[in-house]
Amino acid sequence: MDALFGTDALTTTSAGTAPLPQERQALRRACELSVYQVASACSVSEAAVRAWEHGTATPSGDNAAAYGQLLQGLRAYVTKTPLDRAAVPLPDWAALGALRHRIPFRDSPAPTCWRCHQPTSQRVGGMPQHLGTRCPDPHAAAPLTEHLHTPERPRVPAPRPANRVDYPARGRSTAAGPLAVLAATASGTLTAHLTGGSTLTCPAEDIAQLLAWTTTAGLGAPAVKAGGLNAGPLLVLTGTATTLLSLPPTPPSPAQRHPRSDHPVHTQLRAIGWQTSAQGLGPWTTVHPAHGDPTADGIHLAITAWGALHNDTWRLPAHLSPPQIAQLLGAYTYLLRTPIGPPGECGHRLMSDLRPPEHRHAHTNVLLCHGAAGALTQSVDPAPCEAPDGHRLARGRTAEDRMTVEDIDWWRPPIDSEATAPYVACLAVNLSHVADSNNIRVAAGPARTVQHPAFHRKTPGSWFVDLSGTPQHPHLPAPYVTAGPAWHPTEAVTYAQQRGASIHPTKGHLRTGTAGPYLNPWYQRIRDARVAALGRLGITPAMQADTLCHALEHLDEGDPVSRLLLDAVDATAAHSISVLAQQPDDPDHIPGHPFDTPPIPTWRPDLRASLIANARANIHRKLGMTARTGYFPLAVHQDHILFATHTPSILEIINQSGSGFRLGISPGQVSPAGTRTMTWYLHHCAQQINPAQLLRDAPTL
Repeated sequence: MDALFGTDALTTTSAGTAPLPQERQALRRACELSVYQVASACSVSEAAVRAWEHGTATPSGDNAAAYGQLLQGLRAYVTKTPLDRAAVPLPDWAALGALRHRIPFRDSPAPTCWRCHQPTSQRVGGMPQHLGTRCPDPHAAAPLTEHLHTPERPRVPAPRPANRVDYPARGRSTAAGPLAVLAATASGTLTAHLTGGSTLTCPAEDIAQLLAWTTTAGLGAPAVKAGGLNAGPLLVLTGTATTLLSLPPTPPSPAQRHPRSDHPVHTQLRAIGWQTSAQGLGPWTTVHPAHGDPTADGIHLAITAWGALHNDTWRLPAHLSPPQIAQLLGAYTYLLRTPIGPPGECGHRLMSDLRPPEHRHAHTNVLLCHGAAGALTQSVDPAPCEAPDGHRLARGRTAEDRMTVEDIDWWRPPIDSEATAPYVACLAVNLSHVADSNNIRVAAGPARTVQHPAFHRKTPGSWFVDLSGTPQHPHLPAPYVTAGPAWHPTEAVTYAQQRGASIHPTKGHLRTGTAGPYLNPWYQRIRDARVAALGRLGITPAMQADTLCHALEHLDEGDPVSRLLLDAVDATAAHSISVLAQQPDDPDHIPGHPFDTPPIPTWRPDLRASLIANARANIHRKLGMTARTGYFPLAVHQDHILFATHTPSILEIINQSGSGFRLGISPGQVSPAGTRTMTWYLHHCAQQINPAQLLRDAPTL
């Protein structure tokens, strides 16, 4: 590296003069950039860049200026020498992905793109702004095409691929069902296993032929909610299908994952006029025509050899046959939606499926969905106290400025009367974060800071208030995470008020616009799906308590595919809560660097905080009610609760008159989660381990 980029290596004398041809390719490769990225940055074809690198052609005019400035930027990155801003036609720096943030520039008044803050000579509406590529608009969800003015340096349109695969924009048949599981036969052909048990022959031998077949195979699903967007087809590629299609056997590296990389799959997609979504390649990948809309025109791939389904939170056993996978995913689609990723991603997408916002096609601007009442339509920043670690709004904040919301994690030694009980029985609250989520009020707009606000339980937001004055029983866990003045979501403050606390917030980040029960249809869909999944195992809400308890204790003896379906429904509900505040899954994001609010209206850390606080309050309320019957908890870990009992059944607790817990299969009701001896409990207490956590981590309902 030092020999190649020493003082004699590059002799650029102006922005329009590029290094020698042999040095251009070496410089690009040293920066781990693809030919496609450089071509896109300079608004030329990949063939033109290859010709420049081999010396068979010479850039001229604006192309020479942009290419020369780009190579100077790459040299500045490699040699750590700051680069002066130039007043010449500049490359589209956003095409370089994460590398664009690492090029050192000297401070100057040169215009920078208002979106990505990198230098640009291009203009949109009179403002400095890059055109296209990987430069995201943090505010606009609608396409920019209708607002574009003629740029200073026209972009060269990409040539039409000779073998372009078209996807019909309207009238797509879904007669074959929502998905297909593809596996190779002994004769070396692909068989597509459908959800209804039938099969189709797929003549594809590579990814391009597979997509061409899919566009005419009649795969897909209607919208989850009438008036929403139809779901694109899902193709599950088993290991044998991956081999037959000549796909790499291992997942792409982070650099290869990027949509602009030279990964073989990207190359094949570009050859037919297709591309991946902004998330790029991975175990779960969405592809769509280059002039299509990934939301409306996408085809979803689940590549099991790269980790989909078997090595992610689906946790499907490797021995499942293709027909069994098709049966399971078909049932999941019927109950919830077509899988597009791990269960949490599906549950998160389901929120907007059930309250779809207005959607226009990303390229044609045609209105595809009129939207539903109460939909979240704009991406909003969290309040500083709500921002997850790593977010730019979380930088530099003190511990006092950070809102802490956690599930209960608590245990205690038994008192003398409890220590003589032979058993400890554990009950699990079904989908505790989902329970009562239908009543949480969500506002669409951003929070505004208010000093000394009057608390109102119908105002969503965060409140800086001291809740430590509420009474606390020594044999119950604390109702709140922190003591003293701290930030709490509305749900926690409401519970404190119900317990008799005097509420005097000193400040708040409040969302005072129109608010409503945004998650109500999501809650109903999750609840109905769980009841239906248990119904496939022969368990119904109408069962008598003894029969129901016995059936829940022996769930693993039921049909394996139906048991996996129940696990998938539960994982969808549980994991979608964390997706509300997860770091962006973006190839351009540099790990460890602060990230901006993703342009996703349903990315809502405040809603995650409300759900967790609401679940904690509900469990604490039920513990208090049960304590009045004489049964105090020994240990609590999230949704698992241990009691000292004289019998090995949780019915001893539930059947008490006035108990706060009710046996059942809906969210918020409880199921048996195992029984141990008091000796077992005391052993783990002596090791300073929460016994409830051990039972929660065990494979239970």
